[in-house]
This record gives sequence, C-alpha cells and structure tokens, in this order.
Amino acid sequence: MKLDGKSALITGGGRGIGKAVALAYAREGAKLAVCARTAGEIDAAAKEIRALGAECVGLPCDVTQEEEVKKFVAEVASKFGRIDVLINNAGVMTRPTPVTEYDAGKWDYTMAVNLRGPFLMAKTVLPIMFRNGGGSIINVSSSIGRSAYANFAAYGASKWGLEGFTQILAAEVGSRKVRVNSVEPGYVATKLTGFHGSEPESVTEVFVFLGSDEGRHVSGRMLSSSSWRSELKK
Repeated sequence: MKLDGKSALITGGGRGIGKAVALAYAREGAKLAVCARTAGEIDAAAKEIRALGAECVGLPCDVTQEEEVKKFVAEVASKFGRIDVLINNAGVMTRPTPVTEYDAGKWDYTMAVNLRGPFLMAKTVLPIMFRNGGGSIINVSSSIGRSAYANFAAYGASKWGLEGFTQILAAEVGSRKVRVNSVEPGYVATKLTGFHGSEPESVTEVFVFLGSDEGRHVSGRMLSSSSWRSELKK
C-alpha cells in the first residue's frame, strides 16, 4: 500500500473530489481526517471511509475560522500523533458575474474559503509536519487559476492566489522536508460544476502519488490530473 502508516487531513472531504481522494487514500492504507461545514455529509463520508477498514476522524470545521481550524487539527494530531499529508480541497464558486455587478460580500467569502482556508490550515499543520520530519501539502487549484476567464473574477483571483501561495510555501518549507504542490483536477462532476464532467474518482491518482513516498522529490509543481505524468518529465 502506497500510503501505509501515513495520516492525511482533507478539507472539503464530505463529497466530490475530497471524498473521492479520501476513499482512495483509505484503500492505500492511510489514516484519514476529513472535515466539511456540513456535519451530515462528513459523518456519511467518515462512515464510508471506515467501511474500507481505515481509521478516520470526521468532524465539521469551517476552514475560514482560525479557532475551528486549530481545534480540528489538534484533534487529529491527538488521535494519530502526526499529519503527513494536508490536502486543501474545500472551495466555493459563485455564479459568473461581471466585476461591475459583483457583490463585495461574495468576493470576501470566496477569498476566505479558497485562499484564507488553505493559509490557516497550512499555518496550523506545518509545525506538526516539522516535528515529524516532513510531509506533503497539496492545494486543489483550477484551470481558472491558470488562465483568464471573464466573469469569474473572485474565483479566478482566489485560485491564482492559491497557485502563488503554493510556490511561495514550497520555497519556504522545502528545507524542512515539506513539499508543496497544486493540482488542477479538470472539469469534474461536483457541486461547483452542477455535477457535470468526469467522475471525482478519475482524478485521485495524482493525489495518491503526491502524498506517497513516490512523490518525495516533487515540490513547487502545478500539475494537472489528466497529464501529470508527462508534466513531471519536463
């Protein structure tokens, strides 16, 4: 098993990509900690993960709230003794809207979930990774964070920001044996896309690679789930 003995924390783990990656990690032997804002969703996801024989901590957590993040991470560290992989998957996207018509409150909320959340999680988890000799942080990005799409200003800016944060963090913590990468999963059938696109299970392979020892030499990369193997050869 590629992740045997490792523990992973996944935000937005109640459905979609987060849940699919959690189940893939469970099949590879990892211990899982999953969180989402909706208690019912996270309880159901945790039940599925445990059904595969994996240990799992599933709790509601709003990643925009620092105290909730600290409490959740402390619970995970207490349960597993370590956190080897952090996957910042939680994200939101509002309806396409021109900048001149965009609501400032929705802008702030999008930035809070998509950019503040990964910052708070990384800030809180990194000391644990440092104590345990390293780890892997994987930020879930988007093609909208790599190209210009009209009417997606808030979501696009948050994901462009996440790509920048990924690069800066990789440079900052590489000497502490923590690798940081981003994944662009493509058009996946989740709530954000109105459940159109490929199945979430189809994009999990790159996440397993980056979380496992196979990916130990990869950091500061922006990978796409559909072409990551060829991208790594460049």
